[in-house]
Amino acid sequence: MNAEATVVRDTKALRPPIPGRWSAPQSDAAVRAVVTLGLVPLRLLATRMGRRVAATAVLSIALVGAVSALYDHADGPATPQRPLSAIAASASKPASNSRAAGTAKRAAASSASVAVAASRPAKSPQAAAVAWYAQRVRVSAGHVQALQQQRINATTTKVMVMADVSQSDMATAFVTVKRAGTGWKVP
Repeated sequence: MNAEATVVRDTKALRPPIPGRWSAPQSDAAVRAVVTLGLVPLRLLATRMGRRVAATAVLSIALVGAVSALYDHADGPATPQRPLSAIAASASKPASNSRAAGTAKRAAASSASVAVAASRPAKSPQAAAVAWYAQRVRVSAGHVQALQQQRINATTTKVMVMADVSQSDMATAFVTVKRAGTGWKVP
């Protein structure tokens, strides 16, 4: 036998021995504390309230895990966003059917009218900002709307515009517009 076994057998038990596997008398207070604390959850599970608390804890952990998994795998946008270069490339390709050809012609005509409108002064600051921003984000002027304006001084106005670029992208910007003779222009 080794010395440890001799020490365990020779000491007196301070409490009555625990039935079952743990019947060997403990000699050290730390060992007794570990055993006692280790058996607390088992003693709690023996009571009705302990079983309810354990069931509540298990359900709570399962629900937190389910919600966390749902947030980790959130749904993306319904349609993937296309960069402006892809939109411009698809507009420049020849269309195969007549409906797409008509749409491409209208887009080209509207972009040409936007370019002409941007070169001459507009009648209002909103019109100038809408035309300039439509040209910048490469959409028709009908897809751009002036939301508000702020007058900086007698010749300068800031206009907030919003463009409907795609189904999931509503680009906004502040456009500074200056008076150019009788009209308004973006510098």
